[in-house]
Amino acid sequence: MGHGSGILREGARRVWRYQRALWWLFIVNLLTALFSAIPVTSHVGPVTDQSLHSARLVNGFDVMTFLELAANPEVSYWSHVPSAVPFVIIYFVFALFVTGGILSAYSLDRKLSTGEFFQAAGAYFWRWVRLLIYFLIVMTPVVILASSIYKWSGTLAHDAAREKVGFWVEVAGLLVVTLLAMAARLWFDVAQVVTVTHKEPAMWRALGRARRITFGNFGSLFWIYLQISLTAWLALALALWIWAKMPGARAGLSFLMLEVTMLWWIGTRLWQRASETVWYERWSTGQLALPVSIVRPTAEPLPTMR
Repeated sequence: MGHGSGILREGARRVWRYQRALWWLFIVNLLTALFSAIPVTSHVGPVTDQSLHSARLVNGFDVMTFLELAANPEVSYWSHVPSAVPFVIIYFVFALFVTGGILSAYSLDRKLSTGEFFQAAGAYFWRWVRLLIYFLIVMTPVVILASSIYKWSGTLAHDAAREKVGFWVEVAGLLVVTLLAMAARLWFDVAQVVTVTHKEPAMWRALGRARRITFGNFGSLFWIYLQISLTAWLALALALWIWAKMPGARAGLSFLMLEVTMLWWIGTRLWQRASETVWYERWSTGQLALPVSIVRPTAEPLPTMR
């Protein structure tokens, strides 16, 4: 427990020390979100300006009113989703690109110059693309399992005698699928840390080493990951509850609340990455318990562009 709390504190310190990464991610997220929202707002405004929907939403967020509005063919929320996809992709690619620079800063525990940051970002970008493909392959069985559980629970729920069984099967299945997804994400997080620390060019080797490290030390690593995840989700739930109670007329305050929540959400993800880096750093230098079957690697310097 002492090791975990110390790692979390050190991870938070590194996020704070290199906080410009947080601000860049937040600014790009804000800009892409604003552009992706334009098609929706241009259609919703004329419909709600003089309707009962606007009155209900101005005085607070009414879920049923929102769903009723979404079903209105004049609004057609979901028809505008494709127009937002390019902006989602832009943000995702940007976040993937800068990950190499962010992890390099956390690993070296110092502020990188702009040149160093983008040098590291460029050096690792295509490795992250390959790693993303492997991640999608690994997640495919998890998605299939989730779909199978959903269909099975639905079948049980339609049987009156087993209605409650179907509900509990869905809850238990969702928990299992969530844990599997989190474990997979943690594994690939560690693979990125291994890649940055040792300039590993082969993602298969990085994944193999990360698998042995992650599942050989799963308890301590997952506990660090889980604590930050719970902090993020609890804060998000609280923020959304407060936001739903805000009068719609306080649009500025509502916007500020949601943006602070997004800033916190991005920050907790970076906190996870920094804490994973600190954990690996201490593990590789022998400051944490080490299973005898795993050989400690040695750290290597920041890579250069090829």
